[in-house]
Amino acid sequence: MNPLEVSAAQNRWSTDPAAEKVCLYGGLLLCAMLLPPRTGAPLVLLATAVATLGLARVRPRLFVLALLGPAVFIAIGSLPIAVSLRGGPHLEPGGVEIAVNTALRSIAASAATIGLAMTTSMADLLDLARRAGMPAALCHVADLTFRLVGILVRSARTAREAVTLRLGLRDPRGAIVVIGAQSALIFVRATGRARAMSEAMSLRAEPGMTAVLTADRPVRPARLAVIAAALTVVAVAAVASWRAWQGV
Repeated sequence: MNPLEVSAAQNRWSTDPAAEKVCLYGGLLLCAMLLPPRTGAPLVLLATAVATLGLARVRPRLFVLALLGPAVFIAIGSLPIAVSLRGGPHLEPGGVEIAVNTALRSIAASAATIGLAMTTSMADLLDLARRAGMPAALCHVADLTFRLVGILVRSARTAREAVTLRLGLRDPRGAIVVIGAQSALIFVRATGRARAMSEAMSLRAEPGMTAVLTADRPVRPARLAVIAAALTVVAVAAVASWRAWQGV
């Protein structure tokens, strides 16, 4: 099991209904997308941290490491919005503001998504999706994709450990060659294992007919009311702070 799966199975909210957690983190995701980014994104990040680290008791180091990769990718990807290369490198008029707003929204939305992944198992999410009416074929594809990603991660970890033991990363030039060969090996090996796994799952049942074993956990109206109140507080605080900042 990868660290995300372990966290989803061992956190304080692991036995809570998946629908409640989807409402919470899905609401925070919508807040990150719709609220003013300069005030809404920090509040969404704060609410996500309180829920994930304080209430669900997810390991802070794991949460930070999981968010660090997307945050760096988003920051680098926002640079072309602010900088133009036509006629020489220069800042686009209004580009910095758009880049900052885009980065804030994206990082806050990523934090909410990671919080859901760290508190809810894939089996619970698939069961909830089936109950909500998602076609069985789409659930099968999601399940298969999740398993393929796990195979790819395990293959990459094993190959990297083997390369490290062989001292293949001693100098930059050798590291580039080794990483290129390692990537090709991982792709071929993961593709073969994925094909075997897909055939095995097809032999067990028709695509979309495989079931997941989950406990029946009814949604608690009181908890949904608390979630709705918390999301309302985040939205009102973000809008009020934005209007005060703009002097409206």
